[in-house]
Amino acid sequence: MQSYSRGPKGAIVRKTIGEAFLETANRFGERIALISGHQNVSLTWGEYAHHAQRVAAGLRALGMHPGDRVGVWATNCAEWPILQFGCALAGVVLVNVNPANRSHELSFVLRKSRMRALFLHTHGRHSNYKSILEESRAGQTLALEHVIYLDSPQWDDFLRDPDGITANPDPDEPANIQYTSGTTGQSKGVLLTHVNLVNNARFFAEYMRLTEEDRVCVPVPMFQ
Repeated sequence: MQSYSRGPKGAIVRKTIGEAFLETANRFGERIALISGHQNVSLTWGEYAHHAQRVAAGLRALGMHPGDRVGVWATNCAEWPILQFGCALAGVVLVNVNPANRSHELSFVLRKSRMRALFLHTHGRHSNYKSILEESRAGQTLALEHVIYLDSPQWDDFLRDPDGITANPDPDEPANIQYTSGTTGQSKGVLLTHVNLVNNARFFAEYMRLTEEDRVCVPVPMFQ
């Protein structure tokens, strides 16, 4: 709980997302960590960490460096949180892109975020993402170098075996850029730091009295 006059209730843990993630995976390696029902995917913490480390190694193979921005533009899927933690392990900033964005909105996010890579599906239930991306890039000089489609062989080609490299960003450095809804104007990019996200999760779990025995359903879009 947070008070503007007294600050947070409880000590702030100064860890990166990657540190907290790997500590949890080491403690509970055989427990179920992630289930994506519509994809028939179920991962233990050990498997989850391995996949995230493959993403981190893949990002380094693309030439991504700590502090670079990488976007994910997708509806909920197992690859989404794997990318979240893979980026954290690589020290890369993940840019969350609203899957409802049209070409002019995506064009704005691509330009302002300066992302160097974007992960997406070719099609969704209501959108042709590949077509929208092509429209949004037209006539612009962007930092975007790599486009990787999650529903194509590109995803498997991108992944690499874990390389043993660990990024050590300062916990106060950004981990995510979250774009606001833009209902009263252009979307704003909000920087969320490692220490911010780690402690939000901690306080949420403590307030809800969650333990390693519990499961949490996430019905809302992950980009939020």
